[in-house]
Amino acid sequence: MKYIWILVLVIFSSCNREDDQPFELTAEGLIGTWEHYQSQGNTGGGDYWTPYEASGRTITFFPDGKFSAVDYFGCTEGEFTVADKSVTFFFDCEEEMPDLTYALGTKESDLVLSPIAPYICIEGCSYIFKKIE
Repeated sequence: MKYIWILVLVIFSSCNREDDQPFELTAEGLIGTWEHYQSQGNTGGGDYWTPYEASGRTITFFPDGKFSAVDYFGCTEGEFTVADKSVTFFFDCEEEMPDLTYALGTKESDLVLSPIAPYICIEGCSYIFKKIE
């Protein structure tokens, strides 16, 4: 009986939290359309969260490394790369726009983007997206 408990402890202690992620934080894991549902920020006086609701603002990641966005960035299309749990957007539009890099994360089954370059939130912020397609 003692050996059974040891075996159970070994099995549960070897579980990795990343195994519980609903999708991989890779280019392949992002493929599809994600809708902005919530924002989190901090103005120095404590965290705030917007209501969790559909906004109509979307980012679609395509298998060929391209993306399209509706009402999210100032530019609606370009290319993206994923490395070290971050995504960088390279914009293809007439007006000049800097490349944007976001840290990738998850919150339950949602995608969390947190800006890391060139703009950051000093007090911390993130944008929560729900996969819709």
